[in-house]
Amino acid sequence: MSTYHDTLTTLELEKKASEIMESFDFESVHAHMVETGWKWYNRNTEGMKVPDIEDIRNTARHLLTQAIWNETPVTNTATGGFHAYKLPWGLELTFAIKSTHA
Repeated sequence: MSTYHDTLTTLELEKKASEIMESFDFESVHAHMVETGWKWYNRNTEGMKVPDIEDIRNTARHLLTQAIWNETPVTNTATGGFHAYKLPWGLELTFAIKSTHA
């Protein structure tokens, strides 16, 4: 029986994370955050502020790294609207504006 780690190595997952970071439209996320006043807590300024693109990119990459290095074969991690998923076929990064569950 094949396991997740038999098909994708950590190196392959890191490559996929790099591809996501190159192709994800962080500018649209930033524009939405500016338009709606979506703020994150910033430790450096010790307050709430709309993050800049660098903060947005760093947060997304951190979530992808957490997902990659999680021991479970399928996992997700999230903060500030971003969701990073480790799945049997690779990685996924989303920015959720709205969701509902029942």
